[in-house]
Amino acid sequence: MTFTRFLFPSLLLVTLGIAEADDRPVTISNDQLVVQLETAGAQLLSIRHAPTATEYLWQGDPAYWANRSPNMFPVCVTFKDERFTYRNRAYHMPRMGLIHDAPFETTRQEGALVRQTLTSTAKTRVHYPFSFRLHIESELNGLTLIQRYIIINEGSSPMYYALGGHPGFNTPLTDGRTRDDYELIFSEKMDNYRPEVASSLIQSNQLRFLQNENRLSLGDERIPGGGIFMREHPSRQIGVGLTGRPAYVTVDLGDFPNTNIWTPPGMPYACIEPMVGHHDLQDTPEAIEVKPFLIKHPAGATRTYTFTITIDPVEGERALGGF
Repeated sequence: MTFTRFLFPSLLLVTLGIAEADDRPVTISNDQLVVQLETAGAQLLSIRHAPTATEYLWQGDPAYWANRSPNMFPVCVTFKDERFTYRNRAYHMPRMGLIHDAPFETTRQEGALVRQTLTSTAKTRVHYPFSFRLHIESELNGLTLIQRYIIINEGSSPMYYALGGHPGFNTPLTDGRTRDDYELIFSEKMDNYRPEVASSLIQSNQLRFLQNENRLSLGDERIPGGGIFMREHPSRQIGVGLTGRPAYVTVDLGDFPNTNIWTPPGMPYACIEPMVGHHDLQDTPEAIEVKPFLIKHPAGATRTYTFTITIDPVEGERALGGF
């Protein structure tokens, strides 16, 4: 990844036969959280703790990174050269996939749950030759935000995809601290290697990463400018917290087996990206049918993938310097 905003130009929306999105946000709330979402891409705009008004989601300062929590489908970040083939025909796949800025329709909203829906069209099949319906549900349960992705293959043949969330979190949580005051916190100690990510592609070489550790300072020299990708790792919860303290925000990966962490040196955010599948490989087959990391989703089938984001307001207050 680079430090620039991932763009999905209006021209592409026209090419896909999709009208510009209504820019009015959708809001869900309970007595603990107030969450706002865009219609464009069903992207999270805000995760605020209701009693204290503390904002946990990165707010998209374009001086650093103008997005907040883009959704990725049917590719995580990119296919190599933004292209693939299917049945020997070549297709262009935009960076971040087809849904990043596509307008979702609110098809259900009740209580602390909203369902936003995108359906493929003949024009989307110019870029991705499969018929699908994608529901993204956001639901609150106490201090937890549930992100649920429901994918329906409406075609007569298998479809192939990767799927990912990309929420960014404020580090620092307040102007009175620096990012070096914060750590990534893993639920399990890990002793592992990770593949290098360069130009948003997974390389064949492996880099030494955690060494029987479950915490990593954001100032640690092992944090690269590109992503920290981990495949099917044992730590199923990853959070951000003050040094030596519990996490003030935690992502439970749920049904997402892989993770990319993107927190480039000097940047005031940490992205924890649950992934089903992952980035394309540097040495990759072009044919989408044989890319080894993609989901093969049978015709007519429905699959659901869920991850959650939970805040700890006590640690949030501590990170704000309250005590």
